[in-house]
Amino acid sequence: MKRINTTHFAILGLLRIKPMSAYELVKFSKESIGLFWNESYGHIHKSLQQLEREGSVSIVEETTTGRQKKVYDITPQGVEQLDAWLTQAPGEPVMRNELLMKIFVSDEGHIPNMVAYLEEERATSLHFLGVLAGIKAMITETDGQQSRLWLLTLDYGERYLRMTIEWCEHALDVLRRTDRGRDNHDE
Repeated sequence: MKRINTTHFAILGLLRIKPMSAYELVKFSKESIGLFWNESYGHIHKSLQQLEREGSVSIVEETTTGRQKKVYDITPQGVEQLDAWLTQAPGEPVMRNELLMKIFVSDEGHIPNMVAYLEEERATSLHFLGVLAGIKAMITETDGQQSRLWLLTLDYGERYLRMTIEWCEHALDVLRRTDRGRDNHDE
């Protein structure tokens, strides 16, 4: 079975919100869906070229002064493809977490590193909770039904970050308690 290129559908969905250049798509996605979906500029640019060849997006504005800027919009064909994809059940999520892998394969000698990584993860999660609060403040009821859907994904992000913070605090407590117990035992 051919694997579905979900990046294409993410781009189509974002372009349904508003026309954007490749750079604007990267920036907008980092500010809106970056917590659960991110792509490099190169991957988005390549995907846009393929979507244009397929007729799913079109260039609605092209600036040639200075740097070249192509603004893309979703076509009726792209809307049909996006709507068809939205009716399909999501694929199995793929979870990859380098921090968890490092903790799993680590040993006693690396506990100080793991503690530092956990502290960094906790601080980053706290930072992103603030970012999400700022995004939440920008979403208004004038966005209608769309705002409910955006707020649901934002709620997921907030809950995920709070869980991550709580788990980091728990893991830090376990590792520090183990270190203290080992230090006391060595005396």
